[in-house]
Amino acid sequence: MEKIVVGLSGGVDSSVAAATLHHAGYPVVGLTLWLMKGKGQCCSEGMVDAARLCADLGIEHRVVDSRDVFEREIVNYLVDGYRQGVTPLPCSQCNRAVKFGPMLAYAREELGAERIATGHYARITQDSATGRFQLRRAIDSNKDQSYFLYDLSQEILSVLHFPLGHQTKTETRRIAAELGIHTAAKPDSQDLCLIEHHGSMASFLDKYLAPKPGDIVDGEGRILGQHTGIHHYTIGQRKGLGIAAPNPLYVTGFDVGRNQVIVSDRAGAHQ
Repeated sequence: MEKIVVGLSGGVDSSVAAATLHHAGYPVVGLTLWLMKGKGQCCSEGMVDAARLCADLGIEHRVVDSRDVFEREIVNYLVDGYRQGVTPLPCSQCNRAVKFGPMLAYAREELGAERIATGHYARITQDSATGRFQLRRAIDSNKDQSYFLYDLSQEILSVLHFPLGHQTKTETRRIAAELGIHTAAKPDSQDLCLIEHHGSMASFLDKYLAPKPGDIVDGEGRILGQHTGIHHYTIGQRKGLGIAAPNPLYVTGFDVGRNQVIVSDRAGAHQ
């Protein structure tokens, strides 16, 4: 069987993906990306859990310092997006530019492997007529992550495995418990990795963008209130506007030039 390099975050999903492939007879190497800069920000708990899993399985574990590329491709991408009044999609960008591409390159160049796998909930099929690989939703619709993987290249899809795509999260935890994996009961991540560390997106962005108060206006330009900085708001936001109105108000757009947050009582009324 071909060697497979499995991306390990230290969570239960990637742990089960690695264990499943290992017990199926594949030569598996665990690979963890060190993403965040600063003391205590390297997902240290995750790296420890990933290392322990590999030790328990008796497989090799590698750690790659990806902090610079994460800073360039994700942190700068997020900050620039919010500075321009755009709500970015960091997980998709991270999967493409930080995780899968570099992971495949490392697998080939450093480990002589042509196959990679992760614990994402998605599936890959191949069209018999065209030969193209197609990204599919996972069986577990509540955990499906295909949306954040939509722009992976054919090169990556052709060598990528998603061992969990055909099972539910409940089954994943059951398998973890049966195999004695120590992360079997580890809680799921609830938010972006950056938000989990900083508490909120606003707190993270405040490190890079100075608060610049301005007006909250309706679609006609009438001033309804004041905001604390455009980067504190996102399209569709309803809570935290601080405006008394007869109907709920939603953020529908931004006028960066005028430093205005635009709201409407219609959630879909994007400006």
